Amino acid sequence: MSALEVVMMKRIGELNEEVKRLKAEVERLRKAGDAMADEIISCYSAEGYDPADSETLPKWNAAKEGKPSV
Repeated sequence: MSALEVVMMKRIGELNEEVKRLKAEVERLRKAGDAMADEIISCYSAEGYDPADSETLPKWNAAKEGKPSV
């Protein structure tokens, strides 16, 4: 194996680790966002409001699907 191939294989390994780290971070953030959405629903319901009236929940759901939230 040439020196270039060794360097490339090392870099591929580093990139694979970075992808793994980023996927884990995205999952943590998604769970946190879902928890906040659940809290918004609880607060709206506790105050006698319809959670469907929240401007935040549709934006969060769109973001989770990778859609623009505008």
